[in-house]
Amino acid sequence: DELCVMYAGRIVERGAVDDVIETSVHPYTRGLIGSVPSRNPRGQPLRQIPGMAPPPFALPQGCPFRPRCPRADDACLAVPEMVEHMPGRFARCQHPHLEDAA
Repeated sequence: DELCVMYAGRIVERGAVDDVIETSVHPYTRGLIGSVPSRNPRGQPLRQIPGMAPPPFALPQGCPFRPRCPRADDACLAVPEMVEHMPGRFARCQHPHLEDAA
């Protein structure tokens, strides 16, 4: 019924399974879903999340996904809190994708 997506040992997005898969709000969740072979056109290279996951003992300052995130800016230097952006939809992100998730 509910799906939690984790990055660097923390839940970064939580919500109903269909909602998270169809209209994810966290950039990492979008990257994961975008890299699934069945969601990419046949014969096209898979989309990849740039960079590598940090080791758990050397997380970057603020959001652990910041070095790999296309939406990252100076606000991401602060550790993000888990926020309910809409009923039942939670994300730990300073710049969630809310434009098409409502």
